[in-house]
Amino acid sequence: MQELPEEINGTPAQDPSGPSLLPLAACPRRRPDVIARLVDGETVVLDRQAGLIHQLNQTASYIWARCDGQSTITVIAHDLAQEFAIEPTVAARDVRVLVEQLQALQLLQ
Repeated sequence: MQELPEEINGTPAQDPSGPSLLPLAACPRRRPDVIARLVDGETVVLDRQAGLIHQLNQTASYIWARCDGQSTITVIAHDLAQEFAIEPTVAARDVRVLVEQLQALQLLQ
């Protein structure tokens, strides 16, 4: 089972201080064929197409739930900052990094 966002496929997560190409106005959307279940505050994502199971921690689960194709990165980051009492710039960076990881895993459309 893979854990996000700290590590993907045994390689360290992208350097969050590096530049991001993902625009803040992007509205990430989960793939409709991916199955996700909340278990003890963490989301387990089954990607049958790739034959992989991913485990998202509480923060990643919060972001994943908001990848509905309607919420922008900015809105998700604002909500994350409010919910977890973190700095807005940290929230924005974390959301962008996770969304980019989810895109790399082809879990988003």
